[in-house]
Amino acid sequence: MEKDYLPRKEKYEKANATFNGRNSYSKTDEDATFMRMKEDAMLNGQLKPGYNIQVGTENNFVIGYDVFPNPTDTRTLKPHLENVMNRLDCKFETIIADAGYGSEENYDYLEENGITGAIKYSTYEKETKRSFKKKTFNFENWNYDSNQKLYTCPAGNPVPYKKTVTKKNHSGYLQTYDVYQCDNCEGCPFRELCTKSEYGRMVQRNEHWLEQKSKVKNLLATDEYKKLMKKRSTECETVFGQIKANQKFRRFHLRGSEKVGTEWGLLMLGYDFKQITRQS
Repeated sequence: MEKDYLPRKEKYEKANATFNGRNSYSKTDEDATFMRMKEDAMLNGQLKPGYNIQVGTENNFVIGYDVFPNPTDTRTLKPHLENVMNRLDCKFETIIADAGYGSEENYDYLEENGITGAIKYSTYEKETKRSFKKKTFNFENWNYDSNQKLYTCPAGNPVPYKKTVTKKNHSGYLQTYDVYQCDNCEGCPFRELCTKSEYGRMVQRNEHWLEQKSKVKNLLATDEYKKLMKKRSTECETVFGQIKANQKFRRFHLRGSEKVGTEWGLLMLGYDFKQITRQS
């Protein structure tokens, strides 16, 4: 007990406190989280300790930045926007971001705060292609009767509503899904193409998410927001291109989130000074 269990318990408690909601941390920099990097020399999806850097730009100038320990962009949009607006003492009317930030939670946050979000969701490009519409066994292409709450599968069998479930994500946001399941999969000639489940095909429908996606599609179909999306790629990506490619800065030299934030902040100041010089 004294030589093994208690020391191990103390070690686990210390590690759990260091995780602070993450699923990993680096022993050489406990603020850093293991992430998959674009630079993958071994082509094996190697994980490396790093930070998720967020940059906000306007008119080709960096107006805000943040350093986060979580690898996914969806969970950084809200804190990054709030930090930038608090620092500048302003409120944005419109923000443009890439598909990595498109989520049900983020769309709700923007709508609640009166901000127009020109943000694609992860499957936006796929859904706008003809090939997506031709996928017979994708339930989003099935006929749906909203009155009876019923899908009809490619074999003509009904896929009725079964139950409603609510899920909570890492940030505590609740998502509600209606679950539909086919009762006639036994003996269906398309079963192997449709599902591998022994209980029959089951699908989940999130009405709120479908409404949000419809709004995004309508917004991004306008000429005004098509131009804004093109402008985003030339503004934000230019910052990282200049820093990483032209200045050869591809890794931080300091450790700890505070020092890393200082290092990145100095780089962003330098970037803005260069922009001023170019325009003068």
